[in-house]
Amino acid sequence: MSDTNHAPTRAPRHGSRKPPSPAIASPPSRELAAAQAKAAGELASLVRLAELDAEQLDSEGVRRAPLNDAVAHERHRLAAKLSPEILEAYNRSLRAGRRPAVVRLAASVCSGCNMRLHATLEQKVRRRRGVGACPHCLRLVYDPAWLHRDEPR
Repeated sequence: MSDTNHAPTRAPRHGSRKPPSPAIASPPSRELAAAQAKAAGELASLVRLAELDAEQLDSEGVRRAPLNDAVAHERHRLAAKLSPEILEAYNRSLRAGRRPAVVRLAASVCSGCNMRLHATLEQKVRRRRGVGACPHCLRLVYDPAWLHRDEPR
């Protein structure tokens, strides 16, 4: 047999990619720290909003009393700090009748329905975002460690 049946090998490319210029790219650690601080602030607002709504709503989701101006203003201020995705997930949890709408992540388990979360969702909550929707009960699950990330150490 001859060696002509073999596929030709490709020559390696040399120098086709240039590293980013250090003057243009900022250090990723600074960007990461800023994103984590923003997520921690958003999570603190979400938890406070859930506490405020829990004080105002009864077990059927009906307001116990009309909102006074101070509570309505604080609720609006907290909701404005949330991203549209998190605010929609929070409202979806409230519409579904979940009380409380926001719960802690405890040892890979949603503390609202006591079901174990998928590893991917758990890592998203613990490392990247700080909050995620439980696929079992639709509650928002958060990692309490994120609440203390924006405080000075």
